[in-house]
Amino acid sequence: MPNAVDLSDEIQKIISHAAMICKRAKVNTKLSAYDPDPMSLDAYKKSDSWEYPQQGNSWKQAIMNEIDNLKKFDVFKIRPLSSVPSGTKIFSIVTGYLTKITKASTPDHEEVDKQKCRMCLGGHKAIESVHYN
Repeated sequence: MPNAVDLSDEIQKIISHAAMICKRAKVNTKLSAYDPDPMSLDAYKKSDSWEYPQQGNSWKQAIMNEIDNLKKFDVFKIRPLSSVPSGTKIFSIVTGYLTKITKASTPDHEEVDKQKCRMCLGGHKAIESVHYN
């Protein structure tokens, strides 16, 4: 990308803009007129929507719904760490959060439909008959 962009050159202007967008996307910057969602569980716990939101469900409820669904489909079992044999690989969980807004929302008046949480495990690292049947 050039240091200076000639805005009269349409091609250079488009390519420079695309490169700028790609660069922003890599640093997890949400390109939106709406406020970004927090990036960590601690930040969610400190937010106004943790337990008693003004609109939609709470972040706490979204997390509990995801855990309940995983338990319902027997995705995992909770065991004390002391019962896990030494040297056994324990997979980490990646958690994603998203605020879903209604179609009637505008940047000036945001209408929250619901908060969503997804928990994902690196299943591609699991070995059949070792980590699952």
